[in-house]
Amino acid sequence: MIWSLLATLWVVFIAVFGAAACTTRRGGRVLGVAFPEDKAESGEVKRILRGYYIGLSAVFVLATAAGFLLFLPSVQKWAELWMLVILAFFLFLMWFIQNTVRRRLLNLRTQNGWLLPVRKTISADLAVSRDKAKGALSPAFVWICFALSFAPAATLLAVPSLRAEFPLPFAFLGPVCELFAVALYYGMRNLPVRTVGKDTAAATAFAQKSIRIHTCSAVLMAAAMLVFWLLFCLSVTLWQTMYLSIAAFAVLVLSALAAAFWEQRKLRKLEESYLEVRAPEADLADGEWKWGCYYNPQDPRIFVPKPVESFGWTLNIGRPAGKAILFFILIFVIGILALVGVMSLSGFSVEVQDGQLQMDAPFYDLTLTPEEVESVELVGTLPANGMRTNGYGGVSKSYGHFRFDGYGACMLYVYNDTGTYVCLRLSGDDPAYVFLNAETSEATRSLYAEIKQWYAEK
Repeated sequence: MIWSLLATLWVVFIAVFGAAACTTRRGGRVLGVAFPEDKAESGEVKRILRGYYIGLSAVFVLATAAGFLLFLPSVQKWAELWMLVILAFFLFLMWFIQNTVRRRLLNLRTQNGWLLPVRKTISADLAVSRDKAKGALSPAFVWICFALSFAPAATLLAVPSLRAEFPLPFAFLGPVCELFAVALYYGMRNLPVRTVGKDTAAATAFAQKSIRIHTCSAVLMAAAMLVFWLLFCLSVTLWQTMYLSIAAFAVLVLSALAAAFWEQRKLRKLEESYLEVRAPEADLADGEWKWGCYYNPQDPRIFVPKPVESFGWTLNIGRPAGKAILFFILIFVIGILALVGVMSLSGFSVEVQDGQLQMDAPFYDLTLTPEEVESVELVGTLPANGMRTNGYGGVSKSYGHFRFDGYGACMLYVYNDTGTYVCLRLSGDDPAYVFLNAETSEATRSLYAEIKQWYAEK
């Protein structure tokens, strides 16, 4: 379990580190700060970038090493929370380094008076504005991905027995995520393309090719999200293997990185081919960035590129729609953190009361009568080849719905390191077995004796 948490952390570390370190320049922009083309290669800029790479590498090594703290016995009890703390600390340090370096670059540009050349920009060329969207990849692709994301929900409606492993409401998480991909596509298609000069034909061709690259990237992201969602659903419902879930997550991360790098590489080549009509993007004032989001009520865009292109997109919280999306994202993140916190910090209890066997756990209570139990025995191990289908599977404890080869659907209320378990065979199949124990082997044997007596009195 610890190794799976570490693998998840390392995948995120590598993805963020790769995005931060591999795409620092685009034309005359360095970490999103616009310089004259000849000054972007100056010794001062290179010296600041060297410090940036050293800082990123130090944080990456520090965070990777911090992951091994999860092996400490005192930490394992709350390993999932510690993992979130390490991840949050890593992301904060990466943001802090990038923000600090960007300010140094801005100060360097101001102190040296490195002003961008002023060129007449075509900002309202109707032919370019009207024709640029013709270069976009068809929106049918993202809508097809959105429609296919309903396949798991349709399957659960057609085969109700699968809902024991995958509750129906969860099946709509994929379509919700795909809706964000659809919104991203239309944001990409409506991006303004800045051009200069009077060559309308070249400006139109440049705009169309730019929009095509952007929309292709959005379609690739929608396809990656769909593949991840379908593989994840298959891993939970049919193939029931944790390794497929990990593989699905890896596919999503690697695909997102590949799409981002492909987009930036294609855009750089395109800009080099259209130097006469390409206009540099204007810098955004520091006052237009709040809490990592873009703020400009006059800008009609909801999604805007971040100053460092490899870090993707952010919201324009100056628009009402941007505020609403940010609010729902915050609620979702807080809800996930609260859920993990409650399930990680809360324990479970097993007791015989009023002639019933009661298992109390957050969101997974279960009450049994003696008539529902066919047998009670004390075992030394849990069944092999099991996976969590709907519950909490932490380092120190596990409870909720699980499935094991040869046993089918099971409910677990166990401390993982105790090494002694009470196995209840039930008369039904959902669940067919219940495994439970206490925090020590001695307490588990006492619990077994109490349950055995309760069962004998039926």
